[in-house]
Amino acid sequence: MASVNYPSSFDKKDEFEDMSILDKIWFRCKQQPLVPIGCLATCVAVALAAKGVRTGDRVNAQKWFRWRVGLQGLTLVALVGGSYIYDRQQVTQRKTDEDLAREKAQHRQDLWIQELERRDQETKRNKERARLARARLEAERSTDILDDEPPK
Repeated sequence: MASVNYPSSFDKKDEFEDMSILDKIWFRCKQQPLVPIGCLATCVAVALAAKGVRTGDRVNAQKWFRWRVGLQGLTLVALVGGSYIYDRQQVTQRKTDEDLAREKAQHRQDLWIQELERRDQETKRNKERARLARARLEAERSTDILDDEPPK
């Protein structure tokens, strides 16, 4: 008798388990592209502000420091917004995975029921065949008994 396999939390492997560090970084960059762009833009603003400080151009340095603050804020907004969107997608994906697991379990159960019905039909056919064979044997015995009786 086959057992029904229900979904388990151990079935699904962690998506990061087999990834290298660079693969993980690349995956996250593709997942939330605005965050690395914002980080890069913030780094450029800091570098330009540092250049302004080194050259003594206070107005330019102040402008780039202000840009840095704005870009950091936008990066933070992108990070929080991307995390929210990613979380919503994960919940939807989990529901989809659970639905697929339920459908798979239902399909297995349906196949098992079909197998049981097939076996039941086969058992009924075998019983009917045995009943007919017994009836034939009984009929042959009764004709043999009649043939063996001496005439009166």
